[in-house]
Amino acid sequence: MLLGASLLGVLLFSWLVLKLPWTQVGCSLFFLYLGSGGWRFIRIFIKTVRRDIFGGTVLLRVKAKVRRYLRERRTVPMLFAATVQRHPDKTALIFEGTDTHWTFRQLDDYSNSVANFLQAQGLASGNVVALFMENRNEFVGLWLGMAKLGVEAALINTNLRRDALLHCLTSSQARALFFGSEMAPAVLEIHANLDPSLNLFCSDKLFYIYTSGTTGLPKAAIVVHSRYYRMAALVYYGFRMRPDDIIYDCLPLYHSAGNIVGMGQCLIHGMTVVIRKKFSASRFWDDCIKYNCTIVQYIGELCRYLLNQPPREAENRHRVRMALGNGLRQSIWTDFRSRFHIPQVAEFYGATECNCSLGNFDGQVRPRLGTQRAHGRHGQRRGGRASGMECGCGSQSPGCQPPRLSGFWPVVGEPGPKAWPSQVGACGFNSRILSFVYPIRLVRVNEDTMELIRGPDGLCIPCKPGEPGQLVGIIIQRDPLRRFDGYLNQGANNKKIAQDVFKKGDQAYLSGDVLVMDELGYLYFRDRTGDTFRWKGENVSTTEVEGTLSRLLDMADVAVYGVEVPGIPRGGRGQTCVRSSPRGHGQPAAHCPLCRPPPGTEGRAGMAAVASSSGSCDLEHLAQLLQKELPLYARPIFLRFLPELHKTGTFKLQKTELRKEGFDPTVVKDQLFYLDARKGRYVPLDQEAYTRIQAGQEKL
Repeated sequence: MLLGASLLGVLLFSWLVLKLPWTQVGCSLFFLYLGSGGWRFIRIFIKTVRRDIFGGTVLLRVKAKVRRYLRERRTVPMLFAATVQRHPDKTALIFEGTDTHWTFRQLDDYSNSVANFLQAQGLASGNVVALFMENRNEFVGLWLGMAKLGVEAALINTNLRRDALLHCLTSSQARALFFGSEMAPAVLEIHANLDPSLNLFCSDKLFYIYTSGTTGLPKAAIVVHSRYYRMAALVYYGFRMRPDDIIYDCLPLYHSAGNIVGMGQCLIHGMTVVIRKKFSASRFWDDCIKYNCTIVQYIGELCRYLLNQPPREAENRHRVRMALGNGLRQSIWTDFRSRFHIPQVAEFYGATECNCSLGNFDGQVRPRLGTQRAHGRHGQRRGGRASGMECGCGSQSPGCQPPRLSGFWPVVGEPGPKAWPSQVGACGFNSRILSFVYPIRLVRVNEDTMELIRGPDGLCIPCKPGEPGQLVGIIIQRDPLRRFDGYLNQGANNKKIAQDVFKKGDQAYLSGDVLVMDELGYLYFRDRTGDTFRWKGENVSTTEVEGTLSRLLDMADVAVYGVEVPGIPRGGRGQTCVRSSPRGHGQPAAHCPLCRPPPGTEGRAGMAAVASSSGSCDLEHLAQLLQKELPLYARPIFLRFLPELHKTGTFKLQKTELRKEGFDPTVVKDQLFYLDARKGRYVPLDQEAYTRIQAGQEKL
């Protein structure tokens, strides 16, 4: 701002006072601007203008459509009805478990039957019905039928049992419960405590999706009709999907990734979706070949599970052109693309309730004029040599060849659609040129307490490129892209909203996630709030350490977290001295002369829980590899080997209990090891070693 004002002043002085020609003044100012650092902005502009224009176009297009649908009061069932009219006999759903195919007409008829049945049972708009069943075509037909009647569906995680299941049912105030026969034992366990007589009236809601529950009991996030369309449309237009694409959806339908991002493409945009009961790494590519899938969905650790499988012929015979999802670790991103020959990784960031969704929109495959399409129908010409090679759909067809990933997609004649690869590791971007168009920011937080850091004016402090911060999005309820619908529990809403963020009187949604932005505006997921811990004066990203350890241990499940060590304060910043001393009482712990820890030791020690059937590994070799791969402060001090790690239905690791158990061998019955600083390798952690650590006699 100061530079611009200075240049404008020089311009006016040179023209009005010195009477210099415009061309001479302009050229002089241009070189002055470049020399004073303006070249950086020009570089950013050139590198990002195409991306920003496309992203802005997608936002404006989706916002205009959502506004029109809100004005016309068009709901998801109404949008689905239009899809049915366009192609009633096209396949809408395929259930892999029984190979059952439903057309759009059949799905419409089934959902109408559900609506009529519920109405006959006395249910009406605003009532809540819980849905508790595994993935299948009927799951979609049931909640769609409820939506046609205005009944709100509470989609229950099929992994929940007893108290957690009862909590979801009672918090939603459901009047009825639909469950599959496979869920009958779980329902019987809580049958005596069920109370289906309560009612909830809020007719705008489409359904509730419960959060994963990684930090406590699941919360019911409200999904209104406009939010459903917005989430489905942003990925459809942002990643340039096509109506003839076929999506392979092996994610739980009780979560937004499977039911909105995936299933929304069927209901709203007329795409065919293949439903699998549960994810199977060994059957994944066989299913893609069998059903000619062109898009696959992933979440969390799914991609790592696929990489952990032995190489198979099916990996080279599929027609998949896009992997759509979130949570692909940067450490395996390139390996995943190259091994499975997937031109586009469509990574995005979002949560069911958030208003600050992001997308890595740089990976589009764009056809050149005068060439055939990259993907033909079964048995059609795919391009390349005129030999009888097997095409991606599994048929023997003249001129077909398996896909290859070399910057170009094979077509007839010349190399065809050029693939601009997506920014590796990025989950989205925000414009550095016109950042106000999409009002999201990274703001500074105290990484010990995760409280927002505010400046002298009481407002939050935006992060600079390269500086980690919490992602927040300004809440504007009248804006369909900025509104926050929240949770059923008002107390949970209050925890997710901050006041006076960018200006006095505003409100912002707190994502709870720490991200980092680079110079070009690309955003990279760093950690979930509370997962980052501090050790040896440095902040340790559990996501990065988990990715490195998993890669070194043959893609094993790894959970990294910080554990408290006696005699070491939990963090230099934000911690208060508790000594009863005039010199120390009330001071920050790192500054107190009585309880200041030795240099470089404050914080929590890193601990890694590793899923291993053998219960151990070559620890000496692992220590040597970690010395090369990780900085000193990021290397785990403690190792725990256990048969398996508990995960949510969307493959998120649950660390709460692991943190509580710590490294006490009397509590933890699994194999425990610690990094012996003198020996430079991991040694068994028995009761004697634990006692020495507790007494401060063991150097960490």
